[in-house]
Amino acid sequence: ILDKRRDEEEPSIVGFFNQQYADQLNMEESPTEYLQRNFNLQYQDARKCLGRFGLESHAHTILISKLSGGQKARVVFSELACRQPDVLILDEPTNNLDIESIDALSEAINEYKGAVIIVSHDARLITETQCQLWVVEDQSINQIDGDFEEYKREVLEALGETLVNKPKE
Repeated sequence: ILDKRRDEEEPSIVGFFNQQYADQLNMEESPTEYLQRNFNLQYQDARKCLGRFGLESHAHTILISKLSGGQKARVVFSELACRQPDVLILDEPTNNLDIESIDALSEAINEYKGAVIIVSHDARLITETQCQLWVVEDQSINQIDGDFEEYKREVLEALGETLVNKPKE
């Protein structure tokens, strides 16, 4: 991927999040130490970044191994922000997140200036980000005309037809 905002020879930075990514964090560091070490951040800057992604201040200084799944996800989102990627690929990013965190993630995606690819089954995230929908099934990818509600209606109608036309046993 080449980004027209950069030198034509310089590839874009791609940030990736998946459900298992949090397992790759250094569990023997605190979130603050992790960001400081990886991005040469000052202590307060690391804490600000963690706070922007909703990690409670008391969790900034405890070992990552002691954090919940949702808290670890917030550390990963903070790390992604520090990397300043041009393209984000988010694979099921709402797993382990509460509703407030999903809302905050939706807002961050909507404000993000780069490209975002989201793989998700989370209706809340899909509707709040007003994504262009693509459905992957039967070894093909098809763009969906309309919004999520229209797509949902089509799926339910297709299921209704299947159930109505299903032979009785």
